[in-house]
Amino acid sequence: MRNLIVAAGLLASLTVAAGAFAQTTTASSASASGQANVGVSLPGATTTTTTVAVAGTSDHDQMVGRLAVGYFGIANVGAGANIAGGPNDSPYSVTGLAPVVGVRYWISPLLGLDLGLGLSVIGGSLKEPDPAARVDRTSFTGFLIHGGVPLALASTGSFAFEVIPELNVGIGHAATDIPGTPGDTSYNGFHFDVGARVGAEISFGFMKLPQLSLVGSVGLRFDSDSGKTNDTEAPPMGTPVGKSSSSRSEFHTTVGPNPWAIFTNQIAALYYF
Repeated sequence: MRNLIVAAGLLASLTVAAGAFAQTTTASSASASGQANVGVSLPGATTTTTTVAVAGTSDHDQMVGRLAVGYFGIANVGAGANIAGGPNDSPYSVTGLAPVVGVRYWISPLLGLDLGLGLSVIGGSLKEPDPAARVDRTSFTGFLIHGGVPLALASTGSFAFEVIPELNVGIGHAATDIPGTPGDTSYNGFHFDVGARVGAEISFGFMKLPQLSLVGSVGLRFDSDSGKTNDTEAPPMGTPVGKSSSSRSEFHTTVGPNPWAIFTNQIAALYYF
């Protein structure tokens, strides 16, 4: 009788232990699959499912490691000393626009790299009935190199908040040569700016096109421009008769006084491959 009681107690203990193990296994499986039962479910009741958010699912995060090609805005380049203008006019006597196109590459969800190039080449001639009045237009060549380090501080859905430190270096050259006049006039210019912009990159993921995005921003920038003119158009040939130079420095916001400047100067379009 005593042995029977001991056997019954041992069997009961094993039953309880097996039930506890089964409940623990079931709970672990539910946790691993992201599901858990809340409270006691009644017959026919729907099990409540808890969904855990997955990091790195914004449109911006999907572009990490992919190369984007796009437009980074318009920048001015110039050459020559502007000595005829007002004190706050452009320091250049010859100017040109060099729209910057380039690439953006996100090294990580936080850190990216921008590289761009702007180019402006101008030339031509002016022809009139009198052959003596036919002259070549002032030729102009300008280069602008753009570099930036965009930082995506936050992103969600189709939106990414970015801070973009950047700089631009530009070189300009122009020349004129009046027929029948000894010598010529050459113009040179140098541009440098450094600053930072704050804005947002909005992708078209809501239109099933996350590879296309627009970047709008405002910021602060320091500009330094200098132009030089070397005039040798006087006898004797090749003798320098006039050298002039001008320079200007400016610290300013990157949104102009016109309300549409944010669209013409500060909107960049990118397409990721």
